[in-house]
Amino acid sequence: MHYKIIDPIIATLSGGMVAFAAARAVPEDFGLLPGMLAGGFCGMVLQFVLTFLLMPFLGAFEVMIPLSLIGMAVGMMGGMTAAWGGIPVFGITWAGAVSGLFISAIIHYCNRSLTRS
Repeated sequence: MHYKIIDPIIATLSGGMVAFAAARAVPEDFGLLPGMLAGGFCGMVLQFVLTFLLMPFLGAFEVMIPLSLIGMAVGMMGGMTAAWGGIPVFGITWAGAVSGLFISAIIHYCNRSLTRS
């Protein structure tokens, strides 16, 4: 099955969800390093839950690889940005969604170049 439209949508939504959760979980008085670690942990927990919810319906490759990269990278970015302070949660969520879409595009490009050779 090919989910050419669903994969970027799931990556975008999960990137936004991870960034929002990390921004809400990390208070502004954290330092940057503890904020990054807490955001990364929050992203990995959310990635774990989303993986087990979506994997039976969409397949392991389409869910596990993008969500593992999105959960770690976007969670760390969201946590560190929230600890930085002064940035609205909407901006962090938007950046997480764009990052999720970018990660999905990279995975699609790499998969396409590997399967064509």
